[in-house]
Order: sequence, then C-alpha cells, then structure tokens
Amino acid sequence: MGSRDLFLLSVAIYSGLPLLYSVRRTSFQFLLLYSHIASVLTFCGLLGAVYILPVGGGVNLLAGQVAFAGFLFGTFITVVVGRDLQVVRNVVALTIVVNVLVAAVFAVSGTALQTSGVVNPFDTSPVVFQQSLSTVLIGGALMVLELLVLLAVLEWAKKRLGPWPMALVYPTTYVGALALDGLLFPVLVLRPDSGLGDAIWQGVQAKLVLAAAFLVPLLLFVTLFRRTLNLYEARPLNLLHLTALSRDHLLEKLDSQQQQLLEQHDRIVDSTASYGRANATVERILDSATNTILIALDPNLRITHFNAGAQRLLGYTGAEVAGEPLSLFHSPSEIARHAAALGTDADHVQVLRVQMAIDARRDWEFVASRGTRHVVSLGITEVVVDSAVVGYVAAGEDVTTRLRAETAMMTALTREHDALVRLQEADRVKEELVSTVSHELRTPIASISGYTEMLADGAYGILSDEQTRALERVLRNTERLERLVDDLLVLERTEGAPLMLERVPLDFSDVIRGTGEMVTQMVRGRDLKFSVSLPAQPVCVNGDHAALERMVLNLISNAVKFTPGRGTIAVRISTDDTHAWLTVADTGIGVAEEDVDKLFTRFFRTREANDRAIPGSGLGLSIVQAVVSSHDGEVSISSSTEVGTTVRVSLPLVVA
Repeated sequence: MGSRDLFLLSVAIYSGLPLLYSVRRTSFQFLLLYSHIASVLTFCGLLGAVYILPVGGGVNLLAGQVAFAGFLFGTFITVVVGRDLQVVRNVVALTIVVNVLVAAVFAVSGTALQTSGVVNPFDTSPVVFQQSLSTVLIGGALMVLELLVLLAVLEWAKKRLGPWPMALVYPTTYVGALALDGLLFPVLVLRPDSGLGDAIWQGVQAKLVLAAAFLVPLLLFVTLFRRTLNLYEARPLNLLHLTALSRDHLLEKLDSQQQQLLEQHDRIVDSTASYGRANATVERILDSATNTILIALDPNLRITHFNAGAQRLLGYTGAEVAGEPLSLFHSPSEIARHAAALGTDADHVQVLRVQMAIDARRDWEFVASRGTRHVVSLGITEVVVDSAVVGYVAAGEDVTTRLRAETAMMTALTREHDALVRLQEADRVKEELVSTVSHELRTPIASISGYTEMLADGAYGILSDEQTRALERVLRNTERLERLVDDLLVLERTEGAPLMLERVPLDFSDVIRGTGEMVTQMVRGRDLKFSVSLPAQPVCVNGDHAALERMVLNLISNAVKFTPGRGTIAVRISTDDTHAWLTVADTGIGVAEEDVDKLFTRFFRTREANDRAIPGSGLGLSIVQAVVSSHDGEVSISSSTEVGTTVRVSLPLVVA
C-alpha cells in the first residue's frame, strides 16, 4: 500500500464512520459520534506528527492534519444531526478534555524521562514531549476557535438563505475553515524561526488538498440527508448562550410563565367580584317575575337560578336543578331537531349558542318532573357586566295549546313544500347545466383545441419532446371534454322527443369501418384482443351516419374501458329477413344483475366502475338508446360480473 492509498483510506474512515452513525437515529447514535470525535482528537494529539503522507505535487500531509480534517467533518455531522446547543457544548467540552488529557500525557512522559531511575529504552529525548505539549495546548485552543467560527458562519447563513443556497454554504464553509487553519496553525503553533511564508503556503496548500478529499463525502451528506439539514436549518442554535447552563433558558421560561399565572390570578379575582355583583342583580330580577319562566345560567350554561314560574310549570325546586345543564328538560330528539334546524352539531350547549348568535326565540319542548310535556317559546339573553359576559337568562312562555294544532298543520305543509321545492330545484339545475354546456363551453373548448393544435404544429416555435407530449395530453383531454359536451347536447335534443336526424339509405358495415381509426386510438397500449366481423354483402339501413357512428363508438368505448388486460372484444354485424343486428361483446368486469336495468339511466354508474375509478360520465348508454330509438330500433344488454357484457342493437333493414 502506497502513501496515497493510506491517505485515501484515512479519509474514508474519518468520513465514512460519521455518515454511517447518522443514517438512523438510535439510542447509541450520539455515543458513537462522540466516541468517533474523541478517537480522532486522541490520534491527532498523540500520533499526529509520527508519520508524513506524500500525496504528490510536492504536498506532504502530517497524519495530524488528516485527522484534523476528519475532526471538522465529524463535528459538522454531529451538530447537524443533533441540531441542539447542548451538542455543541458537548463537542467543545470533549475537544478541550481530550487535548488537556493528551497534554497531560506528554507532560508526564517528559517528566518521567528526566526522572532518575526511569529506564529510557528507545533513547527518546524529553524535548520531543516538551515541544508536543505546547503544540497540543495551542492547537486544541485553535481547534475550538475554528469550530466556533465554522458554526457561527453557518448560523449567520441559516437566518438569511434558503435551502438551496445553504447547500453551497456547507462545502464553502468547510473549505474556508480548513484554509483558516492552514493560515493560523503555522503562525500560532509552529512559529518557525525562518521561512514563515513558506510554512503558511505549505499549510494552506495541504488544507486545500484535504478539503478536496473530504468534499466528496460532505456533498454526499448534503445531497442524501436533505431532510436532516432542513430540520437543522429551521432551528437556530443561539451560540451566544454557549457558556450558559441548559437549565438557564428553562428557568427564564418558568419565571415568565409564573408571571403570567400571577396576572391571570389577578384577573380571576377581579372577575369573581364582578360575577358576584352581576349574580345578585340577576337573581333579584328573576325573583320579581312570577308568570314567566325565567332561568338564570352561568357562562357554561348551567342553571344558577330557577324562578317561581319555572317551578310551577316544570315541577322542580331551585335546589333540585341548581348546577344542572338546561338539557335536563330536553330529550335527545328535541335537541337533534333544533340542531338540524340551526345547521349545527347535536350538542345542547352548541345549539343554544347558535340560537343566541342569531338572536331568535325558538319553541322548545320541556319535559316536566311528572313526565308531562310543555312547549315553551324560549329566548336566551346575555348578561353583561363591565363589558364581560357573566351569564345568561332564558326567558319563555308556555305555548303548548296553541302550537299543537299549528305544529301538526305546518309539519304536513312543510313536508309537501320541501318535496316540491327539491323536485323543482333538481329540474332547474338540470336545465341550467345543459344550457350552460350548450352555450358556454363549446366556444372556449374550440379555442383551447385550436390554439393547442397551433402550438403542436410549431406555429409559435419548435417544441421539445416533453412539451409535445404535454400538448398531446391537452388535446386528448380536450377531445374528451368535447365528447362530453356533445353527449349532453344530444341528450338535450332528446328531451321529450326523438332525435332530429337526416336519415338516408347507407351500408351499416361502412359505419363500422369508419370508426376504425378512432377504435385504434382507444385500444392503443392496451393488451386486448379486438376483432370485427362484417358480412360480405352490404347491410342497408335507413339512418344518420354521424349518429350511428356515435352509437358504435360509445359501445366500443365502454367495452374497452371495462375490459382489463388480456381481454377480448368482438364486434359483429349480422342480418335476418327484416333487421340488421350489431353485437358488441367483451370479457370485461361485467355488471351486477341488479344494475343491468339501470344502465340506460342518465348519469348512472355501476358500483364496480366507481370502486375501480374507471372514468366516465354515465351518459354513453343513454345516448345509444336515444340514437337507436330514433332509428326505430331496439337495444338490449346481458351481463354477468367478472364474465363480461354483450350489447345487441337491432335496426330495420331498408325494404327493396
């Protein structure tokens, strides 16, 4: 193994292990990351100057320089994955502790070599440890400084740049930190007696080589761990609090919350006093009324006072109902009735609040203690003291006798009226829909289709393949929309009368042949076996070519849509003495027996079509029936689920 191979192996180990540890968050993830950083720091301090790696071009790398680049890389990964100021504290503390420990090892070793009686088998000079001691201490301080500069630059960029610019900031900042070390390390640590400029140049050059080697795993991390980086970028670290204890911030929040609780307590005391004054006033008002139902409620709509009129009507004493909700007097069905009328949930409190919001009286059925029922015209009013709602007053009168007759009559009239209104509304909506389609959609659809075709033909410049495919999709969907509009227009013309057609003698087989190109488009890309069987002799019928072609295309389109891959579709024309017969048979998903009779209903779609999300408007067979009827013919369908469907159309032959 050459020195260059050893260099690449070192880079792979220093960068690969942090990437491996950051792949998935586990309970040991940060223990592994911190252990990696400590290992790299220990190697850098103890063995960083033991060997030199020549990497070509006159560049020689100390083992410690490679380890330092790995330290920066591993620290970057750890901080991004942890995205917490405590992680930064831990890394800084780990860096200081390891460097101090290494310095202590060097100090003890140097002292031991100078101590009498200690054997020095390798004849190691104490000067080596004395020089290394200084290098480790100053170098460790420089490591911490450069790490904080790197993180400070990233925090500054996070506040000002988006995700994609940040993708460039990470490698740029990493290269800058290495270059800064190449500049400062010779000046602050090596301090050569002469040739400082050469030492700085060699240091910067070495760091740039290291940056180029570590950029590959760094860019890999930035690319593959985008979600982790997004979380890191969304959370500022606030490095100014680096030296503060983690609990300091929590204590500040606790003090703030305590202050808020004290303020809330003061407000509650004030509100309690106001509530007492308001409650006394309300009770005096309620007790003065004897012929009216008056019930006082607290802000949660629970009973606080029950006046004499309410006690006589409902048979409860004030003590019995105190603290109870007003729903005590109402059955669930009564609550549901009012909820439906007000358009809200069947929750009693919510119903009452909606009633108050619209400021309306409503007739509520109250159930008395003896089970008797009374209809009370009830209104609810807020009680406001010092601009705050301190409760409510429910006031009502017994209207049972009058409303019983009115309710019976109004219920019947309302039901009849609602049914009529719904029928009229449905009819009006249908007419408006067809009118809108016929008068408003055709012109914009034609415009869309025309301009799209011009774009596709290159009228506004050469298009790319992707743009051409997009326009083809637009054209296909425009054609689908045109067909839907045409279907609706056909159905409008059949409303209450047969289609107005231009019927002339024609060969029914020619109609089938004329659909060949469109059928080819339908089955393109589908694994279907499609066959057409036509008689050798002309099949002469009296019909409208365009209408018959629409009928044939609708039948074949249905067969294609509802037949899965490897299915079969067969189209056949046959004749007898008086009629021509068109048969379209498929081996598709079929139709349930109970749905066959509904297939000619407008807008009807089977459960199977909806479950499988097969597109369609439910108009095709309605149009088929209209066309066939206008040609004095008949159409029938036979189908079985998962077996297939067969449609048969009969048209009268032209009598010679």
